[in-house]
Amino acid sequence: MHNLVKKLKLYKFKDVYILNKPESFVNTFNDINYSESIVITSYVECALVFTQTKEQFINEMLTLFPRILDTSIIWVFYPNGTTKKEISELHKEFNWDFLGDYRLKPTKLIAVNPTWNAMKIKKAIA
Repeated sequence: MHNLVKKLKLYKFKDVYILNKPESFVNTFNDINYSESIVITSYVECALVFTQTKEQFINEMLTLFPRILDTSIIWVFYPNGTTKKEISELHKEFNWDFLGDYRLKPTKLIAVNPTWNAMKIKKAIA
């Protein structure tokens, strides 16, 4: 099992959705069952969203949010701001307050590799 699958505990989920997966992750998730489209499902237990910009992430959320359960986990992958290969507006110091618009809160930040970071977000239950 790939170390990233273990680190994100993806093996715990029956259904995992991976959106906008880059070529550099082509073999990373082969040990789990996943789909790259959420069109055919009514709910999402776990999703990995690869994004380059805040606007791209918000667009993904428009499709994803109606399918999120109170117990859903979303990992948002974004390029590390220090790499030259991936230039992005998203970085560790990014203002993630817009997640409140979706009743979501960041709970964990990890460095995936030298190019990518990931932030774990879930619903803020009132």
